[in-house]
Amino acid sequence: MPYQQLTASTDKPVLSWANHELGANETQMAKNVASLPFVYKHVALMPDVHLGKGALVGSVIATKDAVIPAAVGVDIGCFTGDTLIPLVDGKSYPIQKLAEQKSQIYIYSCTSTGKIVAASAIARLTRRQAPLVKVILDNGEEIRCTRDHQFMLRDGNYQEADTLEPGDSLMPFYSKTDKDGYTLIQQNYSGRWQKAQEINGNASNNIVKSDRLNSKKTYNHKVVKVIPLTEREDVYCLSVPEYNNFALSAGVFVHNCGMAAVKTPFNGTQLEGKLKKIRQDIESSIPVGFNQNKEIAKAVTNWQGWRDFKELHPGVKRLEDKAMKQMGSLGGGNHFIELCLDTENQVWLMLHSGSRHIGNMLAQCHIATGKELAKLADIKLPDLDLAYFVAGTPEFAAYWRDLQWAQNYARFNRDVMMERFKRIVEKHLAGGKPTKPLMSVNCHHNYAEKEVHFGEEVYVTRKGAVRAKEEDYGIIPGSMGAKSFIVKGKGNSHSYCSCSHGAGRTMSRTQAKKRFSVDDLVQQTQGIECRKDKGVIDEIPSAYKSIEEVMNQQADLVEVVATLKQVVCVKG
Repeated sequence: MPYQQLTASTDKPVLSWANHELGANETQMAKNVASLPFVYKHVALMPDVHLGKGALVGSVIATKDAVIPAAVGVDIGCFTGDTLIPLVDGKSYPIQKLAEQKSQIYIYSCTSTGKIVAASAIARLTRRQAPLVKVILDNGEEIRCTRDHQFMLRDGNYQEADTLEPGDSLMPFYSKTDKDGYTLIQQNYSGRWQKAQEINGNASNNIVKSDRLNSKKTYNHKVVKVIPLTEREDVYCLSVPEYNNFALSAGVFVHNCGMAAVKTPFNGTQLEGKLKKIRQDIESSIPVGFNQNKEIAKAVTNWQGWRDFKELHPGVKRLEDKAMKQMGSLGGGNHFIELCLDTENQVWLMLHSGSRHIGNMLAQCHIATGKELAKLADIKLPDLDLAYFVAGTPEFAAYWRDLQWAQNYARFNRDVMMERFKRIVEKHLAGGKPTKPLMSVNCHHNYAEKEVHFGEEVYVTRKGAVRAKEEDYGIIPGSMGAKSFIVKGKGNSHSYCSCSHGAGRTMSRTQAKKRFSVDDLVQQTQGIECRKDKGVIDEIPSAYKSIEEVMNQQADLVEVVATLKQVVCVKG
């Protein structure tokens, strides 16, 4: 459906994709945001919009030179078609050519411990006529990409192209050809040169001798300069389900296009009689609610983000141990782990989680700082939760740094859980044999990022919304008794290229607990292997909007790629 403009008088228009009138409190919250002097053009409300803190959940806010901590993050960009990608066959190919083939390829990825491995990937056209920057490296290589594409730093963290500075050290990809014509790859964690065949394993059956060197010399992979470009081009990216990054022939690693969902090679008939045991194994392997891991996994200990923990807001210094123990845990509220079937009876794994307690505490610390600054400056705000930071100030820089760290934490938290979830399903359906995902989607829905809209660079805050640029893939889940959808964005400019992140609540958790009983929950989750007790009544399907209606309201924002229905649901 096309949007409707709110009739309420506001400094900036409010465009709504919801199919209902907003309540008085919701209208006031929308007006509060639209009245802020730095809001750009208009505020966009998604079909699942409902009350939140400061700003409505399901709102997309573009701002000039300011961000609102309470209204909240990083997303993924892409490369020009001539960008060379090294494959495990020893040759490099333009990413556009790989996208036109529309087939699975095998590339090099870097694990969280710095080990280079072979991984399957799919190349896709992701945006048309995108604005570009040129990243120049110390080896003379030049990489043209969108300004928001994330490059892997030497410490394993990611940083957007347009925020890279001269001297920044990137994760290197060293390759050369031995005397017999075979490709050698240098492992970053050990410095040892390794034959590509050893790395590839069974990833490809067509390993051949290289006909040329993949790198000219050894170098430090440092950034020399980042130059904004005037030209625009169609851009491409890879989807790498297992590791979410890939190597460029230029000699560095970058993040791939990436709630989380994975399409598996299993079908629904293989689940017969196994659903309860799968749910029990998930609940025993992945802590939920306020719980945390009793032991810290090696993959968690090795996460490179811990190196930057000391730079975070002083208010979270004491929480490092808790943050480590909570990584790989689900949380509560509307967070979930689900085993789903699509319309072709294919099994999908899906989960929704974020940056846990550490992310919440970082947000609270910065929100408190923003409120204090507003009081000291005697800034008149319609709601103190709309306190903001101005670009160029130390407070803005500190918040933006911590926000990126929290987003990286959230992403890796999902990766750890998805790997555990995948192993559980493989144990029951494949005797523990590892399998390759057929498709993977990973998207944020509470974050802020620099983007270009209507020809201007702005900060876009998506609070309970998913980026839906043309060719972006996203996840829109329903309630624990409803369908969910894998979608592809249409790049609607009026929504700032966004869509909803779910169905949206129709009532508060307190109201749901008062109105519904355990019997209601049992009836509404019939046929689903899940908890059916008073502890999850606040997540009962009737507390949410109809996901079918929500999807109908955003047909101009996304197209449906797959329709899923859960058969197992684990809630926090």
